[in-house]
Parts: sequence; structure tokens; C-alpha cells
Amino acid sequence: MIIFWRLLLSHLLSDFTLQFDIVNRMKRDNMWGMLIHGMTHFVVSAALTWNYLPETWITFGPLALNGWWALGLMLLTHFGIDELRIYSMKTLHYRDNTVSFLTDQLLHFYVLFLIAPVIIPEPGLLLGEKWATIAVTLVLVTHFTTVLVYFLEKDLFGKGFPHFDEKYFLIFERVVLWAFFFAAGYWWIPFAVAWVFQLMYMKRKRIIDMTRTNVWVSVVITALLGVWTRYAYYGYL
Repeated sequence: MIIFWRLLLSHLLSDFTLQFDIVNRMKRDNMWGMLIHGMTHFVVSAALTWNYLPETWITFGPLALNGWWALGLMLLTHFGIDELRIYSMKTLHYRDNTVSFLTDQLLHFYVLFLIAPVIIPEPGLLLGEKWATIAVTLVLVTHFTTVLVYFLEKDLFGKGFPHFDEKYFLIFERVVLWAFFFAAGYWWIPFAVAWVFQLMYMKRKRIIDMTRTNVWVSVVITALLGVWTRYAYYGYL
């Protein structure tokens, strides 16, 4: 499972953290944008799985594919999934909404699971290496949740993508709440609760404009990922 979790981290980094607005716009307009996006995935995945690339990842009867071929297959399927999503929006006029976003991500995750070698992990590695788990949850807490909240608010209220201050203010709030789960003992509980209350207070006082949906989705996702991270880090809650 080591390779799967590293591939998952590379996907999240490439699809969210490293997919800048200009690349996102380019890939919807021409093949150059899609090529840049796809090669970002390939390069980041190769960097994170470098030591495992010569090994066999996939076996089809007598055919054995090593990591390089598996990443090539990942690149092709990623290209196909993204192109299908763009085609459905531009030609079939399907809405780009929360369902399409989550479906797109689930398909990508499934492909990563298929190309990663199936190896019975050592105890604890089902959750991934400690550093990889922390990195995965950090990207989920920050950029993934930002995009998810955007689609939810777009579907519910017709809102656009958050402005710079709102986007990074809430990323900061989520990261601090997530970081409390690393506190030793049970001190993380009062700290986390107090931080949630201050976030609600700021919403109530309209110090920054954010919907109730944004606040609660941010809190729930961060808390769940915080529990997962804490268990992976300490081995207990």
C-alpha cells in the first residue's frame, strides 16, 4: 500500500495544489493545458515513487508492467477522464457541479488503486506511511476542501470561486484546527472545540463573509481528517 498512498498524494498535489488557475483554464480550452496538467501528474508521481519504478506493478497473465509503464497508463486514463468531463460540459452541456467533481475524483482514485501493486502491508501501513498520511490529509484539508466547498456553494447559492482573502483565511482556519489533533494527551479536544467556537463567532460577527455551509463543511471534514491523522501519527486517539 506504500505505492498507492504515494500515488494518492501525487494526485492530490497535482490536481489541486499545483493546478494553478491558468492551467485549469488552459486545459478546458486546448490540448496544451491538458498536456501540462497530465505531465505534472506524471512527474510528481515518478518523483514520489522513484525507488519503486523498476519493480513490477501490474500483471496481466504473462504480461508484467513495471512502474514506468503503470505511470504511463495512469497518464492516459487521467487524460481520458478529464477530457470526458470537459466534453460532457462543452458538448453535452452537463453542469460542472458537485456530483461531476466527486465522480471525477473517485474515478482517478480508482485508477490509482488499480495500477498500484497489491502487497500485504506491514501492520499500520494500510493507513499509509506516517509522512504520506500527514501530507495527504494536509492537502485534503487545504485545497481539496476549498474546491469541494466551492462546488457546494455554487450548487446551493450560485456563488463563484472564493476571493483570495476568503480562500486563504479559511485554509488557515482549517490548518490550525487540524494541527490541534497532534497535541499530546487529550489537550487537543478543548483546543479544537475553542477554535471551532471562534470560527463561528467570526461568522456571526461577519468579520469575513462566509456561509454556514462553508463553516460546517470545513469543520466536519477537518475534524474527520484530524482524527485519521492523529490515529496514523500516534496509533491511538
